Amino acid sequence: MRTKSRVIFLTMLLLMIGATPVRAANGHAGELRAKAAIAMDLATGNIVYEQNADEQIAPASLTKVLTLYLAFEAVQEKRLAYTDTVLVTPEATLAGGSRMNIRPGERVIVRELMKGIAVASGNDACVALAQHLCGSEDVHPFVAAMNAKARELGMTDTVFKNPNGMPAEGQVTTARDMLKLSASYLRRFPQALTFHSMTTYVHNNRNHHNANRLLSSYEGVDGLKTGYVQSSGYNNVVTAKRGDSRVVAVVLGARSAGARAAVTRQLLDITFQKLNQGKSIATLEEHKGSGKLPASLAKIAPRQDKDLKDAQVLADSKVALLQQNTAPVASEAPADNADSRSAGDSLIQRRTAKGAYAIQESSFQSRQRAVRRAQHLEMKGLPVKVVATRLDGKGKFYRVLVGPYANAADARKTERMLGHGSVTVE
Repeated sequence: MRTKSRVIFLTMLLLMIGATPVRAANGHAGELRAKAAIAMDLATGNIVYEQNADEQIAPASLTKVLTLYLAFEAVQEKRLAYTDTVLVTPEATLAGGSRMNIRPGERVIVRELMKGIAVASGNDACVALAQHLCGSEDVHPFVAAMNAKARELGMTDTVFKNPNGMPAEGQVTTARDMLKLSASYLRRFPQALTFHSMTTYVHNNRNHHNANRLLSSYEGVDGLKTGYVQSSGYNNVVTAKRGDSRVVAVVLGARSAGARAAVTRQLLDITFQKLNQGKSIATLEEHKGSGKLPASLAKIAPRQDKDLKDAQVLADSKVALLQQNTAPVASEAPADNADSRSAGDSLIQRRTAKGAYAIQESSFQSRQRAVRRAQHLEMKGLPVKVVATRLDGKGKFYRVLVGPYANAADARKTERMLGHGSVTVE
């Protein structure tokens, strides 16, 4: 009897020892249910939590942060413009996994591809953009530029094999390296959050939902990127801003999409709590890099001549000319998202005696989508018209126009508020 009691006692003692919470290297009782994690204050670089931060894990679609990084760098160097047209190759559309749904032979502007990468996590869009910058179907120079940029940023334990994060032998990263990349990305290109904060995106009649569930459920979250491949599990890089504090958090290897969201939420809670207490455990060792497009890509990427630069100035203004005698199409029903395919490529502006200024906010091949978008804008108090236009060889398009305005200055004020649009001549 005593022997049995002793066995029961020892068993209970072992169970209690096994249930004792572990204490992570960061001093927080209990590790997160993920392979690796790290978080910091972006302003100071102070790390407040880390867990297996140097364990090499497949990056999955977190790779796309670097692909967009190089795209923004190319725009900065005038080697790429948001309104440049990219011809989609059959090879680009063969990319598996998550897709933007681009089609062979389709022409898509760079801005739309970048949205497709950030929101739809389009593997096809990554290949199309890389091919465009390389000037051929061979994306090896782009991948070489990715690895060169990674080295510049101090990502010593990271190797990239492709521009989209699809499974590839030897393609690895760490939570710490992803934190370095994301911090540099947010500091250099804060405008990227315009794309990453979008919850949905429509292209070719397919509505894509951003996999970052915290965008609509956690206070202050406005980006960045999720990812998944079987070898890594579910990954996440997220940024959130509260008051004057912006934090960046990385979670690698959660067990499911739901667990990824829950673990990231827990990490953000810990991070903001530690910041409020003024606590940190280390400072991220960061490298600024050259600030230039790596040579492997710079030597082959297109450089815009004066005419293209002038066109970009016009494209950035996004103010279109509206002829008063154009008949509008009545709006019908509201919609939350627009399939903003450009109906024309002309960047020339001219004014007629009867003309007035307006903004082409978007254009559609579907009349129904156009009128829904117009109704959505009208709910914001904007003057909107839908104008039917027939282009030679391209069929009929429906343009959503905001205006008219008596002068260009008033039109540009509204354009800046909208933050997007395209230039054309009506």
